[in-house]
Amino acid sequence: MSPLRRPPRPPRPALAGRLARAALLAALPAALAVFHIWSHTRVVEAGYALGALQAEHTRLSSEHDRLRVEVESLREPAGLLEYARTRLGMTPPVEGPAWAAGPRTASAGAGRAGGYGGGRRSPPAGSARFGRAPAAGAAGAALAAR
Repeated sequence: MSPLRRPPRPPRPALAGRLARAALLAALPAALAVFHIWSHTRVVEAGYALGALQAEHTRLSSEHDRLRVEVESLREPAGLLEYARTRLGMTPPVEGPAWAAGPRTASAGAGRAGGYGGGRRSPPAGSARFGRAPAAGAAGAALAAR
């Protein structure tokens, strides 16, 4: 009898080639897993940012509504008077002469920048403090009538 012969084997790839193929097959699922984790983290982060922006929007909307109500209440003279007295601490003017406030003309060499002119400025018209009489005319008469 003749000995049985085995069929010839196909040539085996080199060991380095097999390791490279195995590493590639292992790296592909690992890369997909890392990408999935990264994208999920980004989605969660965006969700937190969205929640914070919605809370701020709610807060600003309620503040806008409150300010709109306040503006409407201040359009009425009684509401404006109450606001001026309680929040701003304003009171009605006292009886007596009033000082006129307005732009003044500058005189040459009348002082330093940002100052009051080194004391050379004339006092307000109608000031009893400086020994002058109140201003005459319609405004003076109206003030004297009070």
